[in-house]
Amino acid sequence: MKFPVAGLALAGLLGAAGAIAAPASAPAAGPAAPAPAKAQAENSALSPLLAVLEIGNPLPALPDCADKRTPDGRDVTGFCVELKGDGLMRQVGVPRAQRPAFMDGPFVLAFVDRNALVGLVVPTAGANSQQAAADSVSALYGKPFRQEQVDMPDKAGKSVKTLHAGWMHKPLTVELYAMPEDPNTGTVEMLLPQARTLMADKDAEVDKQLNPASAPAAKGGKAAAAKPAPKPAAKPEKPGNW
Repeated sequence: MKFPVAGLALAGLLGAAGAIAAPASAPAAGPAAPAPAKAQAENSALSPLLAVLEIGNPLPALPDCADKRTPDGRDVTGFCVELKGDGLMRQVGVPRAQRPAFMDGPFVLAFVDRNALVGLVVPTAGANSQQAAADSVSALYGKPFRQEQVDMPDKAGKSVKTLHAGWMHKPLTVELYAMPEDPNTGTVEMLLPQARTLMADKDAEVDKQLNPASAPAAKGGKAAAAKPAPKPAAKPEKPGNW
């Protein structure tokens, strides 16, 4: 989804026009009005990233990350894409200047539908950066429509309070949560409906590979036919009751 930059700019222009048109003898102004939505969006740590990777627009033509790695191989010097992948999910490198401080590592996961960017998954440091991540999303889309605290054990067995929150900016949905297997890692999922469909199709494809429709072997008889297909590995559940 392309963010309504034009509408926000218009609101700013109207505010400026009102200030210019006010007569010199006007009474003292009352309390300051809330900051325009555009100014709030500019305060979001996600804005530099989303200015390049605009959900709902075509994925930009980006160079191979092999040509954008730092000498130690741990970072990237510019936006880039890992050429390996299935085309549906692409790892996109984000340079340090454009990525939010709460982002864990230099890569986001992009969901692509016929070259359209339909979703982004931004990795976070989970409980260690959840408030900064939530504040950045709220600066873009307002207060979450739902928010809850979830207690999770960390790798040492200590209970950690994590945040699970969701925002709606139709048709885009945004969800922030920590990973149950390690609450010090987490994610911000920003998905259009097409991305959820692609994810469901991908899950079905994996399930099909794990549970092939096996015809009975020629010499196996009924025993081979009755042998149940192996069960797929259990998928990690998101925290909370969503």
